[in-house]
Amino acid sequence: MSGILSTVIPVRIFTLVVAEIILLYACFLAGAYADPDIGDVGVFLLYDSGLFRTAIVVGFVVLGLFFRNLYAEVRIRSRLALFQNLCVIFGLAFIGQSVISYLNPDLIIPRKMMLPGSILAFAAVFGWRLLFDRAARSATAAGHVLFLGMSPTVIKIAGHFSAHPESGLMTIGYLESGPPAASAPPVTKLGTMADLDAVLDRAIPDSIVIGRRQDIRPWWTDEFLALRFGGVRVEEIGTLYERVFARKCVTEIWPSRTIFNGAHTPDSGDAFQSLYSRTIALAVAVVTLPLTLTIAALIKISSRGPVLLREPRVGLNGVPFEAYRFRCTRQEGGFTPIGGFLRRHGLVWMPQLLNVLKGQMAMVGPRPERPFFARRMNDLIPFYRQRHSVKPGVIGWARIHRQRGEEQDSLRDLEYDLYYLENRSPLLDFFILALSLKTVARSGRSAV
Repeated sequence: MSGILSTVIPVRIFTLVVAEIILLYACFLAGAYADPDIGDVGVFLLYDSGLFRTAIVVGFVVLGLFFRNLYAEVRIRSRLALFQNLCVIFGLAFIGQSVISYLNPDLIIPRKMMLPGSILAFAAVFGWRLLFDRAARSATAAGHVLFLGMSPTVIKIAGHFSAHPESGLMTIGYLESGPPAASAPPVTKLGTMADLDAVLDRAIPDSIVIGRRQDIRPWWTDEFLALRFGGVRVEEIGTLYERVFARKCVTEIWPSRTIFNGAHTPDSGDAFQSLYSRTIALAVAVVTLPLTLTIAALIKISSRGPVLLREPRVGLNGVPFEAYRFRCTRQEGGFTPIGGFLRRHGLVWMPQLLNVLKGQMAMVGPRPERPFFARRMNDLIPFYRQRHSVKPGVIGWARIHRQRGEEQDSLRDLEYDLYYLENRSPLLDFFILALSLKTVARSGRSAV
C-alpha cells in the first residue's frame, strides 16, 4: 500500500488534493455566511444538509480538476491556460447544480451562496496553484543521487532525471571499479568503489543507489546502515526504477524474492475484486446499453456475419476462455463501415463486460493474451507466466500508460503488470478505473 501512496499517488499530489478540498469547503462556507437568506449557518449545515450539499459542489470542482488533468500536470506552464481551465471547471459545477435542481432541488446549495462562494473559490484555487507551483519549483533542486556501478538501468534512470527536472532528482555521477565501458555513458564517472568515502565527503549525496549489486562487498553493510541512519537513502536500482516509473524492472528482479514474497498468490481479495468487478460491469452495461444496441444494429446492417466474435484467450492460472468482441471486419476482408471507428476508439472490446459478468475476467487486470502468444512469451520472457496468477482485465495498469498510437511493447507491459500484481488492491483498481474515465473524457477514446 505504501508503494501506491508514494508512486501511484505521490505525497505531493495527495497533499494538493486534500488542501484544495479544505480550501473549497472554506470558500463555499464563507458564501453561506454571505447569503442573507441563511439566518443560522450552523443550523443550515447540520440540520438542512448543508454539509452534504456543499460536498456535492466541492466534488464537482475536484472532479473537474482531475478530468482537466490539473492533478497530473501540477506545474503551471501558462497562467492563462490555468484561468481558462478554472472557468470551464466552475462553469461545469454550475451546470451540475442545474441538473441536480431538476432531479432533487433539496440537494443544491442556495444561489446566493453558490455565486459568492464560487467567485471566492475560483480566486482561492488560482492563487493557491500559483503558490504551490512556486514551492514545487523551489524544492526541485533537492535529491542528489550517486550510483554505485553502471548498468543499462542506471543509464535509463539518469536519462529520465535529465529529461524531467521536475522529478526533484538529479544524478551527480557514479562509481565503478571495472574497466571503462565501450561507449561513454551519459553519467559522470567520479572514481572507483575505493573512492566511496572521498566522494561522500565531497559530493554529499542525498541518495545512494546500488546499480550493480555484484560490485557490493558484504562488509560494506555496516557503512550503508550508518549512512541510512545519517539521513542518506540507500536503495537498489530496481527499487528506484519502480518508484520512478511505477513498474517493475524485469532485469533487476531477484527470482528468490519473487518466489517467496507471496505477492502473486491468490488471497481473500480475489473474491472481493470479483464482486465489485461484476457490480461495475453490470452498471456500465446498463448505462451503455443504448450505445451497445446501436453498434450491434450498425454492424448487422452494414455487413454479413455475426455481431459478436469469440476469440480464445488465456485466463486465470492459464485456463483458456473465449473473449467476446464486436466484429469489425468483413468476411471477404477489410473493415466494415463502422469497424474502423470501433477499432480506433477501443469500442470493439465493449462486449468483454459479458466475460466479467461470467467471472472469466475482472474489470482491472493484465491484458488477456492469445494462447499461442502467451506460450511464446512464457518461453522468451522470465516471469511472464506470473501475469496469469490473476484474472485478466478489461482495463489494465499497462494499458492506461500506453500513449495513443503507440505500439505494444510486451516487455514494458509485463513490467507494469508485475507492478500491478505486487501492489494489487481495491484502491489501485479504482484509481485505474478513474484514470480510464479521464482518458475517455479527455480524448474520446476507450481505455480498453
